[in-house]
Amino acid sequence: MPDIDRPEAPGEERSASKAAFLGSLLAFLSLVALSVIGVGHARTIEGAANAQYWIVVAGIAAALAFVTTALARTRARGRTGETLRRVAVPLATLWLVIFLWETAAVGAGAFPGPFELGWAAWKG
Repeated sequence: MPDIDRPEAPGEERSASKAAFLGSLLAFLSLVALSVIGVGHARTIEGAANAQYWIVVAGIAAALAFVTTALARTRARGRTGETLRRVAVPLATLWLVIFLWETAAVGAGAFPGPFELGWAAWKG
């Protein structure tokens, strides 16, 4: 692993760009996951999701898990990037669990999801 305090030689691999790319990809996939949750709340899908919905959920969940694992194994070059990476990995893992919980709750309609519980708690 590269030393984050040592400047890189001209021919060395730049891990900072890989960590930044993975972080950006994780942010993009999170927005896509929010869209999938939004689509799941449509009246035609809520409680009676079809196979296409579950295939999309599985694909997004697999992509989120893959990028989170890759980001966990990649070190950033600078101290700030490394700190952000160390914060992003547990948050991404938590987001994956929330995403799976919410999509299962919306698709099956059998139990409330975290967004529904949060909304009910906020409204009082």
